[in-house]
Amino acid sequence: MKINLITITLFAIMFYSCSSNDSQETESSINDDKIVSVSVEQFNTMDMKIGSVKKIELSQDIVAQGVVEPSPNAKAYVTSPINALIKEIKVKPSEKVYKGQAIVVIDGPEVMNLQTEFIEIYNSFLLAKNSYERIEELAKSGIVSKKELLKAKGEYRTLEAKNKSYRLLLTRLGLQPDKILKGDFFGEAYLTSPIDGTVSRIESAIGKPITIEQPVAELIDTRNLLLKFYVFMNQVNAVKPGQKVEIELVGDGKKIEGEVISVGLDANTENKAVECFASLKQTPDVKLISGMRVTAKVYTNVSNAWVLPVTALHQNGDKYFVYILDYSDSTKYQFKKEFLQVGLIQDTIAQVFDSKLTDVLLKGGYELVGE
Repeated sequence: MKINLITITLFAIMFYSCSSNDSQETESSINDDKIVSVSVEQFNTMDMKIGSVKKIELSQDIVAQGVVEPSPNAKAYVTSPINALIKEIKVKPSEKVYKGQAIVVIDGPEVMNLQTEFIEIYNSFLLAKNSYERIEELAKSGIVSKKELLKAKGEYRTLEAKNKSYRLLLTRLGLQPDKILKGDFFGEAYLTSPIDGTVSRIESAIGKPITIEQPVAELIDTRNLLLKFYVFMNQVNAVKPGQKVEIELVGDGKKIEGEVISVGLDANTENKAVECFASLKQTPDVKLISGMRVTAKVYTNVSNAWVLPVTALHQNGDKYFVYILDYSDSTKYQFKKEFLQVGLIQDTIAQVFDSKLTDVLLKGGYELVGE
């Protein structure tokens, strides 16, 4: 009987010991799965950071390909109103110029012919004016007919218009009509810049003949550049004037912001994309070049949202969790896992729906995932 009692007692002790070990292992497993501890030294070495959710303006974005180009009034060509020869080119590519500055010097027979024609037209205009004024006085007395008066008036108005036209033409060529009327003739003329801008291209050479309206140089006002970008048809309804646009320059990583100003009404038949335009807010430290191809982001559906940095998020299958500070003292930090719902993830931030999240491990949590 005594032997049986000892046997039962030993068995009970062994059973309790095994049960206790199993319980400890299970508890340890639970704790390892939900609670993670790091020393203060580890926390500092791994550059961990603790913080809370922040409320920011969040938006979805559409990525589009585009090209930088001048606005309609920021691009101009230097042309000649007469046939002539290039005598001198006074500027260089990439040189800044102002409106009215001489770009090219021209000469040739047409330059002199224009001045002599102007004098002839001016003299004819004076004669027609005097004749019209004389006939007008006679008509008041009934000496001449109304028909003669109308004829004289028509000739006078025609020559008056021609006189003004020649004056404008001479002025455009940098010549002074009043000096020409005094007998000061010019052997050369000037083609001037119609805008303030930069010389983007020279399209002629010294000694080369040029014809009417043939481009001699191209000018661009780089202060007024636009972004032309293309959006696919299935995305275009989300793009609206006034939305923020951002482009990042290749190489230096600098960003320029802008604003959508127009959305096209039809799509390109080849790539099914709609042409859109955005203004650009240029800064002195960023140099944009006409013709530069860029990738742009158009920010749509803007709303206020609570966010965390993506470095705070960790995945377990299709679920997300964060580490929340559970306890800390002078020797360690103790974190617990907390699953949460995640919305839009954009670049370095992620939308969350719990506005009361505090003491979140924002950085360094990946070191704990494997523990």
